[in-house]
Amino acid sequence: MGQQHRKETKRRRRSAYIKRQKELAKNSKNTAPVQLATKVVKADAEPAKKAPAKKKAAEA
Repeated sequence: MGQQHRKETKRRRRSAYIKRQKELAKNSKNTAPVQLATKVVKADAEPAKKAPAKKKAAEA
């Protein structure tokens, strides 16, 4: 179980990135506020229901 230092590096890099993005969002007044580290919930879109295909009578 090696390479444990990488998760700490990634965590540090990610927190620095989020901090930079928050500063940019705070300084830019024309853009919408940036929401970071939040879960994205997709709308439960129901698939379009099609009528079942009509079966043609077999012609003999």
